[in-house]
Amino acid sequence: MTYELVDPRGAMPAGERRLATRPGSMEVRVLGFLSNEAEHMSGPHFPRYTRVMEQIFRKRFAIDDVVHETKPVLSRPATTETLERFRECSAVVNGLAK
Repeated sequence: MTYELVDPRGAMPAGERRLATRPGSMEVRVLGFLSNEAEHMSGPHFPRYTRVMEQIFRKRFAIDDVVHETKPVLSRPATTETLERFRECSAVVNGLAK
């Protein structure tokens, strides 16, 4: 029997997209987390996951401050006010857990 692995993102032409530049460990002084989902009590939970990541990052890097924000609506872009809170961040982690 033969199995075919299918990427749910579809075909991505080579060279069209690339990862953002990753800062070196000494460059991250303020770290930001933007959650695309609100706090909830059960199931996968990105805001709770960001708190675990924060602990790991604080142990590995000399981080002075961390900014946590949550988008009010998953399907809409973050507001200008929310994005403004990340202005001083050296790096921002964005995501959701589903």
